[in-house]
Amino acid sequence: MMLLVCFDLPRTTKFERKQANKYQKKLIELGFTRKQFSLYEREIKQKKTREKVIEVLRTELPSTGMITLYLLPNEVNDKQITILGENAVKRTIRKPRIVFL
Repeated sequence: MMLLVCFDLPRTTKFERKQANKYQKKLIELGFTRKQFSLYEREIKQKKTREKVIEVLRTELPSTGMITLYLLPNEVNDKQITILGENAVKRTIRKPRIVFL
């Protein structure tokens, strides 16, 4: 399953910006990759791991922030369409895998 994290963290004051940056760094430490500015994803196979990650996301969230989590089955994630602009940075999010039919 893919865990998709969408978040909205206020960035009005210097303190709020610092908290938002700290939260984004925490997502990366937890193994998430950035899809868009406030949209991160991570593949999580085990339920226990998923529950631990969700608990860390809950405890690290700044008091004025909001996150929404989506659990996407691999079938949904494998069918996503990404459209890149002419000068967009092209990178691989997931490791390629071999599928035997």
